[in-house]
Amino acid sequence: MYEFDHEDAVAVVGLSVRLPGCDTVARYWSLLEAGEDSITRRDTSEDATFVPAYGSVPGPCHFDRDRFGIAASEALLTDPQQRLLLEAVDEALTTANVDRARTTAVSVYAGVGHNDYARWVAEALAGRPGVDDQSLEIGNRGDYAATRVAYRLGLQGAAVTVQSACSTALTAVHLAAQDLLGGGSDLAVAAVSSVRVPAPGGYEAPLGGIGSPHGVCRPFDAAAGGSVPGDGVGAVVLKRLADAVADGDEIWAVVRGSAMNNDGSGKSGFAGVDAAAQTEVIRAALDVAGLEPGDIDYVEAHGSGTRIGDSTEWSALAEVFADAGHPVHVGAAKGGLGHLREAAGLAGFAKAVLSLRHRRLVATPHFERLPADLAARSGPLRPLDEAMDWPAVPGRPRRAGVSAFGLGGTNCHVVLEEALPAPVTPPSQDAELLLVSSHHPDTLDADLAALRDHLAEDPAQLADAAWTTQTARHRHPHRAFAVVRCPEEVTEAFDGDLLRRQRGHAVGDAPEVVFVLPGIGSHYPGMGAELARTDPLFASHLKTVVTVADTLTDGAVGRSFAAGPARPDPRGDRVDLRALLRRGGPAPAPRELREVHLALFCMEYAMARTLMDLGIRPAALLGHSLGEWVAAVLAGVLGPEEAMAAVARRADLVGTAGPGAMLGVLAPAEEVEHHAVEGTWIAADNGPNHCVFSGLPEAVSALADRLRAKGFTTLPVDATHPFHTPQLADAATLLGEDLRHVDLAPARIPIASSVLGAWLDGEVPDPGYWRDHMVSRVRFRTAASLALSRHRVLVEVGPGTARPWIAQADPDAVCVRTVRKSYENAGDRQILLEALGELWTHGVETDWPRLRPAPARRTLLPPRALVRRRYLPDTEPPAGHGPAPAARWTEPEPEAPAPPPADGEPGSGIGQFLAHRFRVLLGLRRVHPDDDFFHLGGDSLMGVHLIAGLKDLTGRSVPSSVVFASATLGGMTREIESWLATAGHEADHEPEPLDHGSPAS
Repeated sequence: MYEFDHEDAVAVVGLSVRLPGCDTVARYWSLLEAGEDSITRRDTSEDATFVPAYGSVPGPCHFDRDRFGIAASEALLTDPQQRLLLEAVDEALTTANVDRARTTAVSVYAGVGHNDYARWVAEALAGRPGVDDQSLEIGNRGDYAATRVAYRLGLQGAAVTVQSACSTALTAVHLAAQDLLGGGSDLAVAAVSSVRVPAPGGYEAPLGGIGSPHGVCRPFDAAAGGSVPGDGVGAVVLKRLADAVADGDEIWAVVRGSAMNNDGSGKSGFAGVDAAAQTEVIRAALDVAGLEPGDIDYVEAHGSGTRIGDSTEWSALAEVFADAGHPVHVGAAKGGLGHLREAAGLAGFAKAVLSLRHRRLVATPHFERLPADLAARSGPLRPLDEAMDWPAVPGRPRRAGVSAFGLGGTNCHVVLEEALPAPVTPPSQDAELLLVSSHHPDTLDADLAALRDHLAEDPAQLADAAWTTQTARHRHPHRAFAVVRCPEEVTEAFDGDLLRRQRGHAVGDAPEVVFVLPGIGSHYPGMGAELARTDPLFASHLKTVVTVADTLTDGAVGRSFAAGPARPDPRGDRVDLRALLRRGGPAPAPRELREVHLALFCMEYAMARTLMDLGIRPAALLGHSLGEWVAAVLAGVLGPEEAMAAVARRADLVGTAGPGAMLGVLAPAEEVEHHAVEGTWIAADNGPNHCVFSGLPEAVSALADRLRAKGFTTLPVDATHPFHTPQLADAATLLGEDLRHVDLAPARIPIASSVLGAWLDGEVPDPGYWRDHMVSRVRFRTAASLALSRHRVLVEVGPGTARPWIAQADPDAVCVRTVRKSYENAGDRQILLEALGELWTHGVETDWPRLRPAPARRTLLPPRALVRRRYLPDTEPPAGHGPAPAARWTEPEPEAPAPPPADGEPGSGIGQFLAHRFRVLLGLRRVHPDDDFFHLGGDSLMGVHLIAGLKDLTGRSVPSSVVFASATLGGMTREIESWLATAGHEADHEPEPLDHGSPAS
């Protein structure tokens, strides 16, 4: 195995292409390997010099504007090249597993071609609001290509438009690599988009020109007669090699060196070529790479298919590689794609990267034999007339050179090297959590299906795929997750019924969460035991408190976690219905009350600390009975040891009160309280449709019979003591006395007290508080309402039943459980992963690297789906072009009288005008008073038109500070009407410049 030098090398970590006949990297490789020609040819033209052949990309005028937060009207105004450029860069960053929100130092070097779209759209939309010279310029000039990408994708490195004719794409790669090596950025994107709109459908090929008269491009072939033009779009993501290796990135290939020069005046004319300059740029790139010509196996040539161009390039290659000492294979992508102008170098670069990745050299379509003059001076050069495996060379990696020469003389050459095989992540032995997000509900479904199929084909990637989705993917608002218990269950994990429950919508800032700490009732022997064996974080926190608990229980608590309960095959039914209904099976062995209390305390404390270590920190705490002791520890009121001693003492005192029983009732407390018999009391008011009675066993049994006779649903609670009743008054007094000797501190995290029905926030709960806590009714419903008044996401930290109570109180709130029920067959880790996944779907991020003991590697996942629609003017193209495509997006009619307001739209004159402008400028069919101008894609240029229209309507210059004091339609209407009613005419002035922008994706 050869040594790999990371210094001064750049890794290719992401790639996207849209080329003739293909819109994915996978499809491009299949075309290359098959040696297919993807140029579109039509019937013979009546024009003798017009050749009806062209290399067209799929869907050149389609665009997913929602992906980038762009209004329909702006999408229509923007050059399709720049729309495609956005999609290409976004896809390349996705394949590179870049979370843009956490990778800000990303630079963009991008180029676009020339077309007539600006003229077409200007004629078609003349006179419409928002269409003027400035908006047309910004939407169509190449100057703004790179900066538009940086803005829409939130990239904060350099954003530079590159333009060097046919070498634009490879020049962008060179500049991006130099930026990285110079420390200018941590990640760099080189991108290009060259698409002619309206589509020409062919080209003129006069005698003596560079166009092929036969519609076929034959680089270096004896029958070569010229180029066939085509379109191309693509992007490559680069990263310093050392960083890519350290981050565990999937590395497609390595850029070892690159160079760029110009012919200068040493050629016959501006459009001529210079063999000496081409020779020099290739040698310079090799020097930068620290390599000799003999270190190169393959050259992806510029290969234009013109006799002069091919002859000049062949001469340069033959001179550079004359002493290579082995065959140097030469290929050219133009044989199958045509000459893609600015995108030509990207097609060649991508082809070389894929050839290295697949270790295979592909044939150049239409090549049969060299012309005699090229064959005579070939030396070691070997044109690729058929595909072949790329043989390994002992002691060094496979290497390739890529050339691109631009009209005008800017030449570029890049030296590529194969990547070392990536370390293999061991097969996953645990359940894995996969996260999927998208910008649209429909694309979310498509992305889930694509990931399912991808993993079903290669289940060994499960751990790497989970790691990648957790740590290295950009987050979008529509989200879903899947937990795969083992590689064999990939398909089952993506079942539609599961995914319907395992999705959410995250918008804005991450929500704060409330920890809900349950009390006695849903506990069971062995709760958390599996997690204690498999999760180091949980085990560490559990050990801390179990060590103390064992001193208070003669080791009983530790034993309860050491061996969990026997459960059926985890691949069987998820729920044990007999256990759920408490039917059949042996009765659980009786346990000491002290052990039960401390085991539940340890479980909840360890789970809470684990979640906090994973980055999920509570903004508030909500305890139920015993759970409020855990809340007090988490809030810093007292330490774990003091709390456990108090809990143990509490358990002992409860035991002195004699036997008791508890009964759950599915009804509001106020509806059933009057049915209580002597010796029973309501112990807990849990929710709008749930309460618990407690008292003497015989009395509770009689109450159960009475309530069932009245039609109420009841269920005994697993408790043998009269919790939260006057029977504990003496015990509670003793506990309060004991706590007078314990130092209590103010709560550092607000606690929604189920004792007071009020907040404990910065206050010290005195010993009397804990006396009342023991004997009084649990006001959980009131405390939950307090928490829900501030927060919308709650996490049940322990085995409890709070989720339905929360849902009864507020159906829109989210309550996530973290511990399985006693009757569930699912594993503890599976439930925890489901909890983290559900929280993530609502915008709560986990510190994912802390979730697994050792990091996996980032792996290539399917590209995200798009919802693409056609955006073209609804008129014929300008004179001189062929007919426009038949299907077009229709823009609202310009400046028609404003229609009557739709339901919900403002009805005043100003309101109607603004609603109309919103619809026209933003391409909307309907608007609502709460619609936000900027959130819907409005920008400062559109704002200027809005203000100008207001002046035409009212005869007064409304300041932009008034117009955009509120960006919503309703608020804007109110602000403008108020200003018009109160401001003097002397205050009129020209509207000041705006500094608003549309939201980035």
